[in-house]
Amino acid sequence: MKSKIFNVSLTRDITKLSYPIIVGDDLLRQGGEILKEFIYKKKIIVIHDSIFSFNNDPSNLFERFIQSIKKITSSVKLIDIPGGDQTKNIEQLNKIIEKVLAYKIDRQSVIIAFGGGVVGDIAGFAASILLRGINFIQVPSTLLSQVDSSVGGKTGINTKIGKNLIGSFHQPLAVLADINILKTLSEREFRAGFAEVIKYGLIKDFTFFNWLAQEHKNILNHDKEKLQTIITKSCQIKAEIIKNDEKEGAERALLNLGHTFAHAIESFGNYDGRIIHGEAVSIGICLAFKLSNKLSFCSRTDTEKVINIFQKSKLPTSLREIKNLSFSVSEMMEKFKYDKKNRQNKLTFILNKKIGESFVKYNMDVDVLVEFLNEEI
Repeated sequence: MKSKIFNVSLTRDITKLSYPIIVGDDLLRQGGEILKEFIYKKKIIVIHDSIFSFNNDPSNLFERFIQSIKKITSSVKLIDIPGGDQTKNIEQLNKIIEKVLAYKIDRQSVIIAFGGGVVGDIAGFAASILLRGINFIQVPSTLLSQVDSSVGGKTGINTKIGKNLIGSFHQPLAVLADINILKTLSEREFRAGFAEVIKYGLIKDFTFFNWLAQEHKNILNHDKEKLQTIITKSCQIKAEIIKNDEKEGAERALLNLGHTFAHAIESFGNYDGRIIHGEAVSIGICLAFKLSNKLSFCSRTDTEKVINIFQKSKLPTSLREIKNLSFSVSEMMEKFKYDKKNRQNKLTFILNKKIGESFVKYNMDVDVLVEFLNEEI
C-alpha cells in the first residue's frame, strides 16, 4: 500500500507553518528514515504509552520504531507514562518535565509522542513549555488520535473542573500515522475512535458521511484501504478548517461537535475508563443533533440517520445508556459553564442545520437546554 503524504498549512499574521502528515501501512519500521530531516543528530526523547515495551519480538512495532530512530541519532531517551485520561494531570506533567530536563536537552531537542491522544496531548504540552518551547513529533497509535488529536496543535491536561482546561497550541513538526499499529487496539477503543471519523462527515462533508454509512462494516473489520481513506480524509477536513483558524477564533470550533456534552459526561466518570472519549463523543453528537432538531434547525430524518450510524457501529447514543455514572441536569449545566467555546458567560454549542453543515450557536437559551436535558436524562 502506497503511503499518503500531505501538508497542513497554517496562515499566521507573520509566518506560514506547514508540516507533513504521513499515512500508510507498516511505516514504523522505517520511521527513522521517514523522520530523518527532523531528528538527525538531535537529542530525542520518546514519551510513550507504557503498554509499549521491548520484548525482542520482530512484530513489536514500537521496538522496530525505536531501532529505526537510533540509526539516525545516537541520543534517544525513553519515558513511559500510563495511558488514559487520568494521566492528563499537573502531577504527571511535572514528572515528565523533570525527567526530560534531566537529559540536559537544548532547544534543538525533539520530543516524540508515541501513543494515543492522552500521550500526544500531555507530551505536546510539555514540549510547548520546556525551554519556552521545543519541537515535537506525533506518532499516534489509536484511531482516535490518528484522525483527530494528533493534528492541529491542541495540547493540554485536565483539571478537576473539566477537560483540557490547561494547555497550549503547539504544532508538531510532523505526524506519522501507521495503520498497522491499529491492530493493537481493543475493539472498544477502535470503535470509539470511529466516532471522531463520523464527526468529520457530519460537520463538513455529506458525501463522506454517506460513504461511511455504507462502508462502516469494512472499516470496523480493519480493511486497510478503507482505514487509509478515513484517516487521510479526516485529517484533510481538519487541516482545511484549521488552516485559517489555528487558535479556534471561529470556524475551528466546529470540530467540537458533540464535545460540550461529551466533556461533561467524561468528567462524571472521573476519567477512570467507565466511559471513554469516543463513546462520550458518540452520545454528545447524537444529543447535538437532537437539540438541533428540537430548535428546528435540523430535520428529524437527518437526526435519525445520525443516531442510526452510531448504533450500527455499536456505539452509545443516549445518556440513558450510561448505567454506571450518576449525574443530574443541574450538574450537567454546571459543567457547561467551563466550556472553552463560551463567550461572555453565555453558553456556546455546535449544532447542525443538516448532515454536513454544522454551525456555532452562541448564547444558547438556558431554559431550552434545561428542558432538553430533562427529556434526555
